[in-house]
Amino acid sequence: MNNLKSILLLLSLSYLLLGEITAQVQQTSTTSITIDECYQWSRENYPLIKQLDLIDQTTQFSLANAANGKLPRITLNGQATYQSDVTQLPIENPNFEIPTLDKDQYKIYAEIYQPLTNFSQINANRAAISHNGEIEKQKTEIDLYKLRNRINQLFFGVLLIQDKLAEFETIETDLDSALFKINAAIKNGTATRTDQQLLLVEKISLAQRIDENKATQMAFLGMLSTLTGQNIFENTELIKPVVDSIQKSIKRPELKLLSLQKQSIALQQEQIKSSLLPNAGLFAQGGYGRPALNFLSNDFDFYYMVGVKINWNLSGLYNYKNSRKSLDLSSELIAAQEEVFLLNTSLTQTQQSSEIRKYQQLLQADQEIIKIRETVLETARVQLSNGLITTIDFVNYLNEVNQARQKRVFHQTQLLLAQFDLRNTNGI
Repeated sequence: MNNLKSILLLLSLSYLLLGEITAQVQQTSTTSITIDECYQWSRENYPLIKQLDLIDQTTQFSLANAANGKLPRITLNGQATYQSDVTQLPIENPNFEIPTLDKDQYKIYAEIYQPLTNFSQINANRAAISHNGEIEKQKTEIDLYKLRNRINQLFFGVLLIQDKLAEFETIETDLDSALFKINAAIKNGTATRTDQQLLLVEKISLAQRIDENKATQMAFLGMLSTLTGQNIFENTELIKPVVDSIQKSIKRPELKLLSLQKQSIALQQEQIKSSLLPNAGLFAQGGYGRPALNFLSNDFDFYYMVGVKINWNLSGLYNYKNSRKSLDLSSELIAAQEEVFLLNTSLTQTQQSSEIRKYQQLLQADQEIIKIRETVLETARVQLSNGLITTIDFVNYLNEVNQARQKRVFHQTQLLLAQFDLRNTNGI
């Protein structure tokens, strides 16, 4: 009895667990996604995104190293020399002996130097390092932005196939309806088996087209899954986006990069100016050697000294003028690059805007053509039932409607693709 209760309890828990898993699977299989989500997923999944964090880390280490320029500088030095002559006093006195230094001399000492006036140069270097990090990150952002065009091609490619498959279902329904009527007509003796076979061949041909499109759809979905890092299945709903309005101003990441490069020129100018300033600092030196500070002593001894150092490297003035000219030329080059980019982007905007207008006009014509062909098809359906037209004639009318609908679907998708390409051209 206890075993029976245990088995019943286990079956109940298994049933509940199976129901929960089934519900989760169904919930996953009916997931809907938007193109903006695909943009974000592809950005987060793309390996290049890791480069942003690496650039941040590298910049932080470089900034820390630059800040260390404010800390005392400690150096250890040692030398052993032999010289051809030494200092001697030209004095002779019989009452005492004046020592003579040995020609081999030894010295080992440590020096501590604390800069006092290099803060402007350090700050200029830190600003340049931080700014260069922003430039490298922006270059990565440009590469990541290019993913949007790849997402557009895949996303709208899947949408086009989904719409085509929906149209195929409508055609299949029409064929089934015609086949039903032909079968009834065969029983009444008003149609032949040939009419039936013609419709069956048309159904087989339609099934082939459906299979071909589904295979292409699965390939697109596989690439979209790989690019986004998400599990996107055949029954995943891709929500068709709606474009209300498209901004005309250009806000591309390339323009931000050019702006950062302009700012970099100004920072380099500050670095040049700060490198020309004199430097001063405190120092302390202590060591052991022969001779020590008393140059008349020939014994090893300890010594120390403290003081102030002033250093002014005037050789930087030689290149100052050329460096300024070089930076001015770099600034002009960036301005020229910006002008070329804006011109090319404007040309692309004009072309894409023309594409949008073209597809809008084609869609208006598509609506009129479909309306007329559907009216003709309805008449042909009645004529087929009454035996006034052949099955081949009906199939031709049906194919003409199908082709008109396929063109409309294609033009609708191309219009959306052109609109989103224009949106990406303008930037966000």
